[in-house]
Amino acid sequence: MAELKYTDELTHESDNIVIKFKGKEPFRLRRHAQDIVLKTLEIDTPKFYLHYLGWDSTCGAFKAEWHAYKPWDRWTKINFMLRTWGEQTLGDPEKNGWMTIKLAGMLETKYEYTHSIQRSLWWSYNYLFYNKNRQEIFEEARDLYFRLLNELKKLYGIYQKEDTVAARI
Repeated sequence: MAELKYTDELTHESDNIVIKFKGKEPFRLRRHAQDIVLKTLEIDTPKFYLHYLGWDSTCGAFKAEWHAYKPWDRWTKINFMLRTWGEQTLGDPEKNGWMTIKLAGMLETKYEYTHSIQRSLWWSYNYLFYNKNRQEIFEEARDLYFRLLNELKKLYGIYQKEDTVAARI
């Protein structure tokens, strides 16, 4: 079975947004990532998973990657990837260090078909009818992306006014 697939990044930049932090206990995201993502995206646990977690017990370096998706309708879902890396001092009781968080978001629409007539029907349906709905989904997905970004900043005390209108400009 073949598929017709449309994918859009939620940020219009060439790269995704990055948060840099230097201070006390940078890897606290490990304990809070699940709660933040599940509450912000309003999804259940099976739609959020840890893809990779690495910790170097000799120097305190770490890296981790989480993935989440939010199904929207039969054809469209929103994918999020949260990646972090950095270093946390092992001997220090304050656990000082640094870290970087990268957040990526993608809107994906996929139609499955078995022959070329179905493919042309799906393409026509998307172009004539579904594209308007997809634009509305895209705007709501961008809003979720920036709400998630703000929640991550709040975890580290990097406060910013919650205004997604300014982010769209």
